[in-house]
Amino acid sequence: MTTRPVRGLFTIALACAALAQAGVAQDPRIGTRLDAPSRAAITALVDSARAQGLPIEPLMEKVNQGLAVGADGPRIVAAVRNLTIEMASAHRELGTVASVDEIKAAASAMHAGVPAVELGKIKKQSGLRRSLTLPFTVLADLVSRGVPVEAGVNAIRSLVGAGAKDADLSTFQRNVSVDIEQGAPPAAAAETRAKAMPAPKPEGDG
Repeated sequence: MTTRPVRGLFTIALACAALAQAGVAQDPRIGTRLDAPSRAAITALVDSARAQGLPIEPLMEKVNQGLAVGADGPRIVAAVRNLTIEMASAHRELGTVASVDEIKAAASAMHAGVPAVELGKIKKQSGLRRSLTLPFTVLADLVSRGVPVEAGVNAIRSLVGAGAKDADLSTFQRNVSVDIEQGAPPAAAAETRAKAMPAPKPEGDG
């Protein structure tokens, strides 16, 4: 009669130990605010991500974000699962040379609706010349503001291809945001501002 409860407690203990080994239990809030099935599910997702060579830190950040807003275990697990899938797709498209920040930014763009293949095209276009963390972040922001995916991708590819620096992209993002807030159609705002961006100065040019 006592075998099943003892076995259940042993299973939970194993799940908690696995979480600690995976780094999931680094934040003490996780152990007290997530139910055992959710902890076990997140452990499995973390193990899967590690096996694929994906960064683990973004998954931990997602867990902590969920806890901070009071989300329940199943919702946090779903969010972590979606992020794992998005990062895996981004990793396949961007290749092993992509940084953790690039993968995170690419996952955000995918979450906004940008196909992974389009991000891969931008990566191939830029090669190893620059980090694409900000271009992907700006693209995610554009799409979230209503810019159609194709228009957003075209704008970012145009700017990256022209050698736009991070400061230029930040200016572009800010200008598009202002235009949209003032009533401009999102697609037109992105296209017009991308065309209006001045050509970047060569390196070392004062």
